[in-house]
Amino acid sequence: MNPFLKALDEIKAQHSFREIQPYEHDGVFVRWGDGEPMLNLASNDYLGLQILWRDRIAEFLDHKSREGAFLSSSSSRLLSGDFPIFSQLESLIAKLYGKDCLLFNSGYHANVGMIQSLSKLSNVLFLIDEYAHASVFDGIALSRARFKRFAHNDMQALESLLAHYYNQYDNLIIVAEGLYSMDGDFAPVAKLVALKKRYDKTYIYLDEAHSIGVCGDEGLGRAKELGMSESIDFLILTFGKAISSVGACVVCTSEVKHYCVNTARSLIYSTALPPLNIAFSAYVFASLSQLAPYRIHLRALSSELKRELNACEKNYHILGEAHILSLVVGSNDRALALAKHLRAHKIFAPAIRYPSVPKESARVRICLNAALEPTHIHALIEAVRGANI
Repeated sequence: MNPFLKALDEIKAQHSFREIQPYEHDGVFVRWGDGEPMLNLASNDYLGLQILWRDRIAEFLDHKSREGAFLSSSSSRLLSGDFPIFSQLESLIAKLYGKDCLLFNSGYHANVGMIQSLSKLSNVLFLIDEYAHASVFDGIALSRARFKRFAHNDMQALESLLAHYYNQYDNLIIVAEGLYSMDGDFAPVAKLVALKKRYDKTYIYLDEAHSIGVCGDEGLGRAKELGMSESIDFLILTFGKAISSVGACVVCTSEVKHYCVNTARSLIYSTALPPLNIAFSAYVFASLSQLAPYRIHLRALSSELKRELNACEKNYHILGEAHILSLVVGSNDRALALAKHLRAHKIFAPAIRYPSVPKESARVRICLNAALEPTHIHALIEAVRGANI
């Protein structure tokens, strides 16, 4: 039998089969082919900039086209691809955080490159929250780094690892996320910082992919909101979600930046992003402090939805502390059934299944954004109430 067909049959038998489907969307609604528009609750454009900023984006593109903005860098930054806008964005972010900054092409590039780079340090051990993004574990696998997982947000388990391995390693790096993409809960940043202070030669690596732009009065992420960004050694910010652009960066010391320029393969061997995209990221970062009304609206939507879902008395468990909420139903087939029911009510909220989440924790994940209105939340709640899953 064709080995690829056999493997695909096994994936389908586990209700884990995925397909890429071309679609049209405007930020609030999504449509596949000739189908009817559905409310889009799968977008990571958390501030809704692609729709709320439609006029501003058009003005930005018009201005850049008259400037003759480049649509490709055509080279690695270490060759001829380092346009001035790259350093300008790095300087802007560095000023916001009081540290230095190094750009990467995506959150995936940043995590793989940074983990691979840090693994070259002397006698290093990574201590990784079990729910950290797949790109972190891919970086571990590619670099063959030594690591230990700890139970999600379990600080007692983490401290046990720190105590056990403290005398065996020169460098201990704790890896966590500001806001976790599947459970929608925050890392206990204050406790992480306390552990770092208790165990010297320990560093904190915090991925703020889902919290940058959304958390804090200035939208600078969870660590900054808590006044603890100075204690984070490697702060990963990605631009493809609330920043509504593409790319990523690490906020770190100048020594770390220069070290990674010389060791991070995903930076060294990748063509840099188009200067046009970098310019738009800079435009959004410069505007983040002005977007407080979007963040307030998003928090209000999230609070209302969670309150109403908790009152539904359905056979599921609700996870989420912010704008990412999940209805955990258990098996892959139940998650698929709930997602299908919602689609029948013109709501697109995808089923997240094993192996993306642990077995028997399959769910429908709801990602809210600031372009939504209370009427959209009410439509979702009514659809969930009518589900017989």
